[in-house]
Amino acid sequence: MMTALPPPGACALPEVPPQLIVAAVPESVRPARKYVRAAVAYQEPAVPEDALGTLEIIASELVTNAILYGAPSPNTLIRVVVEAEPHHARIEVHDGCCKTPRIRPLSTKRSRGRGLLLVTDMAATWGTDERAAGKVVWAVVTW
Repeated sequence: MMTALPPPGACALPEVPPQLIVAAVPESVRPARKYVRAAVAYQEPAVPEDALGTLEIIASELVTNAILYGAPSPNTLIRVVVEAEPHHARIEVHDGCCKTPRIRPLSTKRSRGRGLLLVTDMAATWGTDERAAGKVVWAVVTW
């Protein structure tokens, strides 16, 4: 049996699911980054490489924050959703904690607490929304 090849120039990327659900453990950050890159490239194949890199970094920061501050236990699940359009993409990270994240002042006494500063610098905008059981932290990247 022969399978038909896509026509020249056609995108042959495998379909990417509309969301990724991962455990609230540090090992979930890498799959979340990979998912965001794949989902954006699938939804908008012409996204520039630098925008994909920015989206990966923001995904890492948002998922890491959800693991560290938004998950009551490692058994908690985190949901990552990506929506891409021709000139921007939105990443959402859903967790089970209602506490709103805040940017902490820089300090040489802490080894953490800089993630939202990175998100603020790299994203066009970011914010939080309440949901029935927790919150959504989202960021928009433009190119």
